[in-house]
Amino acid sequence: MASVSGLVSRRARLQQFLVLAAFFYAVYWLVDDSPLIAAGWVIVGLLNLYTLRREAEARGDDAIDV
Repeated sequence: MASVSGLVSRRARLQQFLVLAAFFYAVYWLVDDSPLIAAGWVIVGLLNLYTLRREAEARGDDAIDV
């Protein structure tokens, strides 16, 4: 059975991949002359970055409380 820290690590890696994929997809749509769709994918990437940062801060707070 995987440890909790292993699951968090895998989830963080998945979200990092999703951030990169969203930004690459945004570049694709920008090159394809669809700036509105590209802007949407940039927002998706930024939301994933925000989630990663919040989870990292929460893990840091949990470590201090223990």
